[in-house]
Amino acid sequence: MSGGVAWSRHCPPSWPVWARNWVSTPGSLTQRLVRLNQGFKVEPVVQAKVLIKHGPGARGQSVTGQMMRQRLVRLHVNNAPVVLAQTLVEMDGPVNDWHFWRGLGTRSLGTVLFSDPQVKRGKTYFARLPLQRPWVQRLLPPAMKAEMNRQGNGRVWYARCARFSRKPNRTPLWVMEVFLPQLEHYL
Repeated sequence: MSGGVAWSRHCPPSWPVWARNWVSTPGSLTQRLVRLNQGFKVEPVVQAKVLIKHGPGARGQSVTGQMMRQRLVRLHVNNAPVVLAQTLVEMDGPVNDWHFWRGLGTRSLGTVLFSDPQVKRGKTYFARLPLQRPWVQRLLPPAMKAEMNRQGNGRVWYARCARFSRKPNRTPLWVMEVFLPQLEHYL
């Protein structure tokens, strides 16, 4: 699917229970995190144009090698990051397909996507994502990055990816989420 990462259509049963539980969340991840009543917030880190070297996408739908609009955020619970998320939108697609893009700020993308009846979520894919991914590295807080460096480069986290669309044959939006081990405390 992208850059040497083995994406699967099904969540592997070998994953830890906490990871399977969170990556398999149907509907809005934001709503589930808010329901914890532990102080959910969105921390925007980057919103820019970027060349995607290893992007999401099923066979024949990859976005690799394209200029994209990118949004990177950390989702926090109880003042600690629990999910790292990347959203990608094609540069050459009509901006009005995702009219809210520029004004999201600290609002969760999930609150917008799951409140719009025109938005359809495509298939969800799952992968053990290496921490060396540039977008993941940009999202890691300094203390967490230092801890990961101590643990070595072989460390992976559990991720999912889905394609969203508002209208047939229009500009898709990709969401990739990395679920941090701290989520184990919120089952």
